[in-house]
Amino acid sequence: MEHFISVALAVLKETSVQLLVLFGALLLFGIILYFLARFTRVAFIKSMGQKSDIYFTGLIGTPVHELGHAMFCIPFGHKITELKLFEYDKKTGTLGYVNHSYNPRNIWHNIGNFFIGIGPLVSGSAAIFLIIKYLLPNNIELLNFINTQTADVTSLSGLRNSFTSIWKNTLMLMPILFSKTNMLQWQFWVFMYVSLCISSHMELSLPDLKGAWLGLLSIVVLLIIINAVFIMFNSSAHGIIYKISVFTNSGTGIFLFATVLSAMFFVTAFLLLNIYTLILSRKMFHPFA
Repeated sequence: MEHFISVALAVLKETSVQLLVLFGALLLFGIILYFLARFTRVAFIKSMGQKSDIYFTGLIGTPVHELGHAMFCIPFGHKITELKLFEYDKKTGTLGYVNHSYNPRNIWHNIGNFFIGIGPLVSGSAAIFLIIKYLLPNNIELLNFINTQTADVTSLSGLRNSFTSIWKNTLMLMPILFSKTNMLQWQFWVFMYVSLCISSHMELSLPDLKGAWLGLLSIVVLLIIINAVFIMFNSSAHGIIYKISVFTNSGTGIFLFATVLSAMFFVTAFLLLNIYTLILSRKMFHPFA
């Protein structure tokens, strides 16, 4: 019995560390991006009404969001039954959706639910990366900065350092992004507007989160089985997991940049839109509800 308990604890420990290695950075920035996107959209809605969120940011941001769901359906074997990149439903407030079907008994399909659920975070970050590369005039220094960023969330100290680096990197990014070369060219302002649209719609809906949670449970079960097998043979799956983590964490730099952009957009929108409501109706609002 004692041997069984020690093996079970070892499996759980291995699994927990591997989950952090594989998805820690994604979950960390995903949570931050979720709240920043939500607060930014609420700021627009409370100050300028629902239509400002729908048409000012939604026409660009919503298709990128929905494509994030759709692009992960294909590799994980989900069948897309209906896709609406942008269609406003007054009753539900939905701006777009992806309906898909899968076999719930298929482990690969179930794992896919996690990636389909968090897809908008990936598609939004990827879209921002592409417009940096192909639209932003002075992009070499910024791209070099993004490509060298990492995050360690496998320990409390690493998590604390990750939050500290967000603030430090924000201070470093501002002069790079708002350089004189950039600000004097129209492409920079198009980039800023498109980035605002994308980042403000990286928020995950409750169905998105539910699907991602179900997929994550499948990943946990799979990792537990793999670790149990390795431990029975006095071995470890860490080497394999760390190799896979190179791919899952390859977007850390762009997630960080997207987080900094989202924070900047939120603060700017909050201040300017409050000035607008003060002039118009002599009252202020807060976006935290």
